[in-house]
Amino acid sequence: MSESEIKKVKLETAEGASLLNSFEFVRVLNENNLSKLMIILALNKLENKNGVVIFEKPHFGQNDIKSMLETNSPFEMDIQNDIYNKFKIFPSKPFNSIQVQLIYPATEQHIQKYSMQQMLFVSETAEDYANLTLKFIDQTQLNLNWVYNILEHKKESERIIYEDADPVNGFILLPDMKWDGQVENLYALAIVHQKNILSLRSLNAQHLPLLENIRDKCYTAFKEKFGIRREQVRAYVHYQPSFYHFHVHLSHIKYQSPAMPDRNIPLSQVINNLTFYPDYYQKSTLEMVIKKDDKLYDLYKHKFD
Repeated sequence: MSESEIKKVKLETAEGASLLNSFEFVRVLNENNLSKLMIILALNKLENKNGVVIFEKPHFGQNDIKSMLETNSPFEMDIQNDIYNKFKIFPSKPFNSIQVQLIYPATEQHIQKYSMQQMLFVSETAEDYANLTLKFIDQTQLNLNWVYNILEHKKESERIIYEDADPVNGFILLPDMKWDGQVENLYALAIVHQKNILSLRSLNAQHLPLLENIRDKCYTAFKEKFGIRREQVRAYVHYQPSFYHFHVHLSHIKYQSPAMPDRNIPLSQVINNLTFYPDYYQKSTLEMVIKKDDKLYDLYKHKFD
């Protein structure tokens, strides 16, 4: 399978619905009742290839609720007891939408990534990173074509919130696919133009201008585009990241991400560490969470014996 064949698309149209009709359900990979999210493995009946499908019910916006109060929707009464009532309503479009993401064709790595697994903490020394983690990255790195498509303006250009085109300190800021369009759920990625920064471990004091540029310009973009003040923005880096091209996560403070919070390292902390200790991330022992069924666990399982 060519890496260029792998697609990650957000389905919101009738064309998307017909595309889903070519799949049959295989099994549930993961679900989150709090975020109203379910991830399944599905098989394309026509091409006999696996896909990962993510179903998520969007968050209610204030305008949505106002409109539903003014709309005569069918309802089904469940409980009536004195002043307390519980019932279901069946609203029409656009209030009955479900956000869907499709990863197709999905590799075994994609399936593992989105599957519910036992999580374990492990301490990664600088030597572990050089001898074990880098081996894992070399062997299992997911394709980055979708990242390069964004950086080269081949895909998703219309979604860009802000871009600094500088090849050293520049980046592209755009919403993550998880964003449902509500300002209070804003979740975005700042993807750097430099292609040789894999993760937090790659950073040193020379990258401070880049990190400070991301911080300052993303804060400004959030304020100008969405009216979100600096103190309402959560900016952080994941370790381990889900893909190895350096990026910063930014979200509204009210947004509750389904991702593991144990991976979050505040951008301000990263900048502070590098300011006082230029090679902090080359020498420090970092705590990380790994999945027991992941290949990274196989390299570190001796630490659990």
